[in-house]
Amino acid sequence: MLHTSDWHVGKKIRGHSRHDEHEAVLAEIVELTAAHDVDVVLVAGDLFETASPAPEAEELVYRTLLDLAHTGAEVAVIAGNHDNARRLAAVTPLLSLGNIHLLAEPARPDDGGVLSLDIDGTRCNLGLLPFVSQRGIIRAADLMDKAAFEHANAYADRMRTLLELLAEPFEPDAVNVLMAHAFVIGGEIGGGERLAHLVEEYAVTGQSFPAAASYVALGHLHRPQRLAGPAPIHYCGSPLQLDFSEGAQQKQVNLVDVEPGAPAAVDALPLTSGRSLRTVSGTLDALRSEVADDDAWLRVRVDEARRPDLADDVRNLLGDRVVDVQIAQPADRVDENRPRRSGRDPMELFTDYLAELGVEDERVESLFRELLEDELGRLT
Repeated sequence: MLHTSDWHVGKKIRGHSRHDEHEAVLAEIVELTAAHDVDVVLVAGDLFETASPAPEAEELVYRTLLDLAHTGAEVAVIAGNHDNARRLAAVTPLLSLGNIHLLAEPARPDDGGVLSLDIDGTRCNLGLLPFVSQRGIIRAADLMDKAAFEHANAYADRMRTLLELLAEPFEPDAVNVLMAHAFVIGGEIGGGERLAHLVEEYAVTGQSFPAAASYVALGHLHRPQRLAGPAPIHYCGSPLQLDFSEGAQQKQVNLVDVEPGAPAAVDALPLTSGRSLRTVSGTLDALRSEVADDDAWLRVRVDEARRPDLADDVRNLLGDRVVDVQIAQPADRVDENRPRRSGRDPMELFTDYLAELGVEDERVESLFRELLEDELGRLT
């Protein structure tokens, strides 16, 4: 099996398109699937970045799913919290013609929740659990009458029930795998996830997963990792670095070898496509000499005084790969001797304000003085 998740096709970085990168990395995943003679591809949710993806994003995702199926593999897909479940459900009948099994919303085992496959004479049971919103479990009256920890307990209990239900058809002489898009307590976030869906109100424990599963394929967290539990529980992570906090991560897919009645053997297959995200800092002179000539997206922290054209100077120096410019600030200090504001004229206050920000530009003070004089003249 090959386990991938969190494609987030359509994701931009500070307004810059990453479509070409997604094309390259998804093509790489297709190549790995063919090269390793994969029997089943597991796509664990968040195919898209938004619930209303652009046409080119939809074209890329559906073409990739078909390309994966054309390698000869069975392709199983579930919806994530970024995906539009109803939109995916609408195309499910068409995708099924291409040997792609997509489950957009939670279902009972006999209604699509468990997919049973025959792989060269070996029975494979796949339990599928798309993202479960708290709205489907916690009612409005509960929100008004119960405490937050009670909501978290109710969500975790319902998720445990769903996982147990999906594991009921698992058989000792079959390959049993469970795929879910969920936040498991103890998981380390990658950085680009929606924080609203990383709280305990949307969490499940590792102990909730069935011991009968030879492998648990998770989506939602962007950092590859294994979690503790009664079965091998893995996040494979996103195929691209999606946030600057993911800059140090080696992206991958998981190659999973599994036989009936035994835990899976998991190997990481590194992904090389896509541009890395780097954070660099220093003065302009230091950046000129130290920043490598590569194509990484850059977040630049400049150790210089603020001035209006500083960001333009950084981009002129480092090019279009700069997507964020920040001014390095000293640690906040409380000045107990700071003069009172009352009784002081606006120009004096503005000068002090610029000093606190570390702005050294006479043009700013001059423009403020002109605006102040114009306004005072209008009032008088």
